[in-house]
Amino acid sequence: MPKLELSKVHDAYAAVGECPLCILMDGAERNYLVSLQGARVMEPSVRVRTNRTGFCPEHTRKLYKGENKLGLALVTHTHLREQLAGLLSTLRGMAEAAKDGRKGKDRLEGALHDLEDLRRRCYLCELLEADLDHYLFTVLYLWRKDSEFKPTLAGSRGFCLSHFASLVSVAMKTLRPEELAGLVEAVVPLMTNSLERLERDLMAFTELFQAGNRDLGGEEQRLALAHALQKLAGSVMKLD
Repeated sequence: MPKLELSKVHDAYAAVGECPLCILMDGAERNYLVSLQGARVMEPSVRVRTNRTGFCPEHTRKLYKGENKLGLALVTHTHLREQLAGLLSTLRGMAEAAKDGRKGKDRLEGALHDLEDLRRRCYLCELLEADLDHYLFTVLYLWRKDSEFKPTLAGSRGFCLSHFASLVSVAMKTLRPEELAGLVEAVVPLMTNSLERLERDLMAFTELFQAGNRDLGGEEQRLALAHALQKLAGSVMKLD
């Protein structure tokens, strides 16, 4: 059974937002980024995995913005050193395949797939995927086992579209048919009401930019763009 994260899930619902799972994942990502700026980045078990995976472009940029350039350089060096022979072989194979014209097309496409696969691998993403599994399982566990959680869920704004799809996907694999039907029946109205509310608030947000309206509007209207983007994109939008 996946690890239960009861207190974290309760805290996320208490925070009130468009998606409690976004809140949880945003917090987990920030914690990992901070830890990888410190001694954790040099731990042998971490280095073994980062040598294999490296980091995806998004997490590479976030780590590069941090303070520990030396740690990132060391991790990047050993990752590159471990991958170098394979990369050189792939690149040389592409040059040979290109000489074969149409006969080499399949080998070129295979090489491009290998390069893209390396680009997508990410130690931090792997950690976050495991965390998301725990959070999803915990939400479903609470919905099934905790009678006080159903009113909490009913009073929420549902989930972002991405995490809603993930929740239903896990529910399809773990819940009995009648439980799945009950969950979907409970959450779909939250999702539809939330999307309709955001559409109205987003229209009101655009009207704030008309002459004389910039300082008007309630908090929901002023935050409508951040909330709508989170609902659609599945990420907490920072308000700088």
